[in-house]
Amino acid sequence: MKLPFILSGPILRRVEPTSIFIWIALSRDVKMDAQLFQIDEDTYIPLEINTETKRFRAGNQLYIYLIKISPSKAPFPSCTLLGYNLFFKKGQVVRDLGSYGLLTKEFNQSIVYGNLKYPAFYIDHESLPTNLLYGSCRKPHGVGDDALIAADSLVEQKHLDHSQRPNGLFFMGDQIYADDVGDPLFPILSVLGSELIGHSDHSKLTDLIPDVLYPRLPLVNGRQFLIENLANFSTGKGDNHLITFGEYAAMYLISWSPEIWESIQENDLIHSFRQMIDDKQLHLKFEGEPQKREKELSMLKARYEEQMEQIREFIVSISAIRRLMANIPTYMIFDDHDLTDDWNISEKWTETVRNSPLGKYIIGNGLAAYWLFQGWGNNPETFDEPFRNKIEKYLRSGNVESLDYKEGLDFLWDYHSWHFIAPTVPKTVFLDTRTHREFDPMPRTVKFGSLIEETSRTPLLISEKGWQSTTEKLLKSGWNKHTPLNIVSPTPVYGMGLIESFLHKYVYPFKVLGFPVQTSFDFDGWKYNGKGFYAFLSRVSSWDPSYVILLSGDVHFSSAVKSEVELNDGKKLSFYQFTSSPIKNKSFTGMWGFLKKSMMWLNAQKRKDQSLYRSCSTNYSLSLTKDKTGLPKQKLWEETINYYSFDGGTIAETKNSIGYLHFNNSVFENTLLLATEPIANDENVK
Repeated sequence: MKLPFILSGPILRRVEPTSIFIWIALSRDVKMDAQLFQIDEDTYIPLEINTETKRFRAGNQLYIYLIKISPSKAPFPSCTLLGYNLFFKKGQVVRDLGSYGLLTKEFNQSIVYGNLKYPAFYIDHESLPTNLLYGSCRKPHGVGDDALIAADSLVEQKHLDHSQRPNGLFFMGDQIYADDVGDPLFPILSVLGSELIGHSDHSKLTDLIPDVLYPRLPLVNGRQFLIENLANFSTGKGDNHLITFGEYAAMYLISWSPEIWESIQENDLIHSFRQMIDDKQLHLKFEGEPQKREKELSMLKARYEEQMEQIREFIVSISAIRRLMANIPTYMIFDDHDLTDDWNISEKWTETVRNSPLGKYIIGNGLAAYWLFQGWGNNPETFDEPFRNKIEKYLRSGNVESLDYKEGLDFLWDYHSWHFIAPTVPKTVFLDTRTHREFDPMPRTVKFGSLIEETSRTPLLISEKGWQSTTEKLLKSGWNKHTPLNIVSPTPVYGMGLIESFLHKYVYPFKVLGFPVQTSFDFDGWKYNGKGFYAFLSRVSSWDPSYVILLSGDVHFSSAVKSEVELNDGKKLSFYQFTSSPIKNKSFTGMWGFLKKSMMWLNAQKRKDQSLYRSCSTNYSLSLTKDKTGLPKQKLWEETINYYSFDGGTIAETKNSIGYLHFNNSVFENTLLLATEPIANDENVK
């Protein structure tokens, strides 16, 4: 399979006055250089810059580059449109982005807006309004249109208007779905992953999977048993779960790169269901039972064709998404599906998977891929040469008994510095709520009908050590007390109480008892662990911001909430929670979707146009009332919560969307960008 030279990118990553980072993935090794322009109407003034390129060879045909552009003299100007070009040098041959059609407006893969010559952006400044795009949960075969198309259209319209143009793009988790891979995608990822990485990517699997089960690996619908019983994962959608590093890398590429899809089509890798049957690429669980086999085939065919339709729509959107990411500083944090569903949901899950050779291997590959495709560009200076060497040795290791493999895998599992501070205005704290967890050993007793059992408690999403590390990074970032602060938490701090309470009370116990419960919600809400929520409030209170903007995704609905909190020491906090999810994974369908929507409607009636009052007792139990006089006298904190409606009166929107938050002088305008028409909050939050 011949791969394109540019595999993915360029993606504009961390941007500040003293440094600009650009990420790109290539299939061949070249020397990189860059040029930066100050754009004044039709004039492009070259700026004096220094460039430094870090290269990471991840496979035979996968080279990841991170280009750092820094000023030769004074810091780069803010409030000024800046454009960039990249150069690829091999021997005496020098090409640029234009050599591959990316700067040609007539070319459908162009990454420029309007009449500009180059991809362009603004550097944040206090004098500019803050305009943030934020969202999560994007799955190629997810139901509905990709909302990032609407984000690209907005930038197209506003690309010269620095007061309205988005100056930050936040991806807040589930950028890929490693555990929920569409049937039509699976053979593509298998071939592409092998081409990218080479034989070493599969050599370890012979030691991790019994010979009798090994033939299932390349088959569509063949991995659920391996994932449940060898990896000890809990996902119910592991039929095509990603396993190798190459498969993870391939999933990122098909999510971001139009060139990859051109190569896939040129190599005839998109197969019909009939072709898959003829080529014996499908695993049937009832192979030896003719009647059940026919029913299974019918079900799989319907699933395959439905997913294929969604994937075709997804492919059409990718050029727009690539253009968007090339023109806006982009920051990304993981949630569970970037690795696997339920990642670190409990201490038992974490330990069981770590003690499974296959499970540990898969999580290691997912973390290595996350770093290369997402984490590296968030704060590149964090990842020094020893870090990169550890990962490179791990990926190059030939077998699971090698020292490089064992040390690299342990290093990835034990690394807990994925959180970072983005240099936005105001600063943004991106929380790691997956690897910083702390688990409470005390059991929780639950009763459901005649069933009385003790189950694991939900985790503290961030441990005390995690909070200390986050605080150190925030204080070193130059942020000042008594000023605003953004916090990105992949799971919302404030969600929809009724449906979350139902799930936590009645569904979570079955989950931890081992029943095969699957929902589109995680059991990881901040409020599920009162001790952890109090730690969150106490830590933010110690930072002492003037107010906090909370941005979240994960839950497959969007909402806007304001909370005024008073702690028992008299300190007060103002929170503005904006949630946007999903980008492309509409999940409120079928009977279960109808039930969830009904709950949300009931929830809306209880919360709309009125204040709710919540408090936390000294034993960390929460109370919610409509009357403040009903709150207990002895409490750790209390708060007043208000939900804001969208156009049409709902307080929760379930359509595919990406949030667009515009704020200036403490006045917020929150709009959900849909692939069709935008939906705004009925009133500004002040």
